[in-house]
Amino acid sequence: MHLEVRHIASLLRRVRVGVIVPKYGHNSVERNLVKRRLRTVVRCELLPKLEVGGAGGDVVVRALPSAYGASFAALQLEIGTVVAKLTAASAATRPTP
Repeated sequence: MHLEVRHIASLLRRVRVGVIVPKYGHNSVERNLVKRRLRTVVRCELLPKLEVGGAGGDVVVRALPSAYGASFAALQLEIGTVVAKLTAASAATRPTP
């Protein structure tokens, strides 16, 4: 596990995402690489699916120390599982007409 993800409902109809990458003793080059990877994964994987699913709210993605050694594909896979959980949770809490 490379990421900690928190989601909270919001009155806004859009999804807002924050990305946190602590230093953990790494230099700025490594830290910025992780930030760029996470922003790209969030923009390509998380946002489109949450906006279509109607799961508006605030999401915070925090990188854990192991994220520095993770590949782009590993981060993408982990965000994919998070998206599945969030869309399933929002579908379960959505009222049926």
